[in-house]
Amino acid sequence: MKVCFIVNPISGTGRQKKIKKLIKRNLDRKQFTYEILFTERSKHATELSREAVSNGAQIIVAVGGDGSVNEVARGMIGSNAALAVIPTGSGNGFARHFEIPTNPAEAIRVINQMNTQWIDTVKINQESYLGVAGIGFGADVSRAFSNLGKRGAAAYLRVIFNELPNYKPKNYHLIIDGKPYNERAFLICFANTQQYGNNAFIAPNAKIDDGFLDVIIWKEFPPHAAPKLIHDLFTKHLDDSKYTKTFRCQEVILKKPLQTIHLDGEPMEFDEDVYIRILPSSLKIITPQ
Repeated sequence: MKVCFIVNPISGTGRQKKIKKLIKRNLDRKQFTYEILFTERSKHATELSREAVSNGAQIIVAVGGDGSVNEVARGMIGSNAALAVIPTGSGNGFARHFEIPTNPAEAIRVINQMNTQWIDTVKINQESYLGVAGIGFGADVSRAFSNLGKRGAAAYLRVIFNELPNYKPKNYHLIIDGKPYNERAFLICFANTQQYGNNAFIAPNAKIDDGFLDVIIWKEFPPHAAPKLIHDLFTKHLDDSKYTKTFRCQEVILKKPLQTIHLDGEPMEFDEDVYIRILPSSLKIITPQ
């Protein structure tokens, strides 16, 4: 079987720097032939994965963080090629959702097992994503983090604490499966998977293969509630809070947000209505079990 590794050379942790040696040592070369490609710019991974599909690759491996995984997957959605992941990012929410090892050698050995399943993906206007998109505080943090020039969990937390004191909740108009809602929110997430990364479970009941999107509205809250909300975020109890509410749906329209929206941590600007819809069973992936 033909395998194409697409490597982001500047993803968060730097563990991808020894990837050539690790592949040589851990990939079953009786089963697979392989090539290794390195991205050179934003969106390049999508070009490379689309080309790999056209050239007959049966497995395409994203080596990087959640942004890299998204870029690789965008070139594969609707094909029969299987996505594998070697997580080397700061949060690795997609890999953590499937319990893909964060140790690169172990993640490569997962490919040898060839356990596959079909998952849902999400279309947002002309873009796609796999895990969690959002607007509000989370998107502002993603934008600031992308401009920081540093990676890793410590840098991400530093951005959160820098942004939080001056952040003001905003008003949003949404249409969820045809029903209008006006909400004042700290943030809103459109979740296909459970977590942002680093085990921060923004949507603890989300399932990536159920044909539904979980919309989490985190409402305005008083300062004294923050410690409990953070605790709930990391213990899978955020949906129990009186400051959050969840909708399970197939389509959302976000009316002219005029704000940054993040797609798995990748900040993007939308100046028109945003249409978000689930695409059931549209991507094949390789998982540990």
